[in-house]
Amino acid sequence: MKGMRGRFLGKLKSISAISTLKQGLVFHDNTFNQYFQTPQLTTNIKDEDNFRSHVSLKEMEKNVSIPEKADSHLLFEFEEKCPPGGNDSVIFYTTSLRGIRKTFEDCNTIRFLLGSFQVLYDERDVSMHMEFREELWRTLGAKVIPPRLFIKGRLIGGVEEVVGLHEEGKLEELLSGIPKSPTSGPCKGCGGMRFVLCSSCNGSRKVAVDEVDESDIPLSISCVECNENGLVKCPVCF
Repeated sequence: MKGMRGRFLGKLKSISAISTLKQGLVFHDNTFNQYFQTPQLTTNIKDEDNFRSHVSLKEMEKNVSIPEKADSHLLFEFEEKCPPGGNDSVIFYTTSLRGIRKTFEDCNTIRFLLGSFQVLYDERDVSMHMEFREELWRTLGAKVIPPRLFIKGRLIGGVEEVVGLHEEGKLEELLSGIPKSPTSGPCKGCGGMRFVLCSSCNGSRKVAVDEVDESDIPLSISCVECNENGLVKCPVCF
């Protein structure tokens, strides 16, 4: 009996040892999951949240428009006088006539300054196109002579005002935001004159028609393509 009892107790101890071993393995496995797998899962969740936040920010950045650069406050100190098409550009009224030397040189002075800043500007020669002269007079409400500079619908003035602003370092500020000129030299189409001869009448301002008078002389009519000087705007510049 004692022998059987001993063997029985031995089996119980073996079963208890196996159960204890299994519990230890389960505890060890749970401990491993708790201290190794769980932090990794938490890290992954955090990474995923960061990724989603990053993606959300990127989507927000796509939908948010970047505000354009505001005009210089200095610009608003000048009188609002806007020639046609001059809301967001530089308009420079000039003359190519050399009859009055000072006027011609004053125009060249402002042209040189604008060229030094390499900005894109619209030069309107009142001596080449009467419409420009009438346009300038309507804008200012008086019969004035060039040069006259306008920036974004504001009257900057003549040569004295423009040169004075340049010497004070303010002209560059007024021209901020104006697109840069894509070319560095005169126009290849007109050589910087902004006008070319009318191809319809060759500058004569007359166009022949298929009719003759009583003396069999071909009749002609006024050309409707060119201005009073037989010129048209350069197709490259304008």
